Amino acid sequence: MTLRRSLTLLATLICPTAFAQNGVMPPADASVHATCAVHADEIFAAIDNADYAAATASFDATLRERYTAAKLKQDVESLPATYGKTLGRGRPHTGDVGGHTVIMIPVIFEHGTLTAEVHCSGDGAVSDFRLLPTQVMTTK
Repeated sequence: MTLRRSLTLLATLICPTAFAQNGVMPPADASVHATCAVHADEIFAAIDNADYAAATASFDATLRERYTAAKLKQDVESLPATYGKTLGRGRPHTGDVGGHTVIMIPVIFEHGTLTAEVHCSGDGAVSDFRLLPTQVMTTK
């Protein structure tokens, strides 16, 4: 492995956001964790731009059928009615659950916090996406 390739792989593992922001996918031999982190970044970048079709582009066929772009849009746009204005996102955490890589991202609102979970299968495809309440301070 060349030094350049080694550094690229290391950068992918340490800072996957840089790859997503530049539209570059991680190297083929990157870990599933790094690939899943890139997908999570892409999903949130698309949601931030209200591009729900792009947000679901990395979903596998089963998830895309079950959780359509229209359903994602409905879910995301309904959140402020319950939780208030979005204040930001916390630091992503990575884990393994049931043989899948899971990227967990706290989403902070005026009246509570949700955890967005991006589940990826062994091939790196997004196999599940969940928005789970983790803390409700008050309701709007």
